[in-house]
Amino acid sequence: MLRSRGLVLALVVSSLAPPVTAASRSTAPFRILPGPYERKGRALGPPVGRLTLQGLTLQVEYLDREARAAFIRALDSRADDPFDSPAGRPEFYNAFRVEFDNRSTVDVTFQPGNVVLITDHEDQLSPIDLTDLYRTASLHEVSDPQQVIDRVGPLIFDLSTTIRRGERLARLLVFGPLPEKWKELRLQFSFLQIGADTHSLSFPFHKQVLTG
Repeated sequence: MLRSRGLVLALVVSSLAPPVTAASRSTAPFRILPGPYERKGRALGPPVGRLTLQGLTLQVEYLDREARAAFIRALDSRADDPFDSPAGRPEFYNAFRVEFDNRSTVDVTFQPGNVVLITDHEDQLSPIDLTDLYRTASLHEVSDPQQVIDRVGPLIFDLSTTIRRGERLARLLVFGPLPEKWKELRLQFSFLQIGADTHSLSFPFHKQVLTG
């Protein structure tokens, strides 16, 4: 039963992806790493972007297919990766592990809908939310769309989330396919509330093409 649920979720999520094109099939493999683009393609520093502000530490890491599946299993050992592409198709979904470690003296409020992924060509993407998944499940006549929400909900940041003082919380922000041409992108976090204070934070990432 759990396996069949995982397959239903994978089909629903993959149906949001665009069809395979010649361009997407021929794209050279690459990694997404924190920091600015380097012409020589060297990896700079650790694979995790990290900022600390007023006692709150926010870590952001891009997860490839294997890392994403491992993170999902850490949250739920019975869960399949609903964001994995069907066999024979390239990866379309881009997942970032976002972790809050609130060591401040106040609660933190995070609105995932206020996060935007912006490329160096000024393309903008918003994270996928449960409404997107429910709508797609309904359009594809899934017998129980709520099942999709119940299974995916614990894996992603969706609605307003409060991180209590002393609490640590990690979930996924998942975006659709990136545009064909880009070298750098940033995740822009707006209206992040630490107590009564509101902040905007930016995490830069770059593409490192894998050769050889």
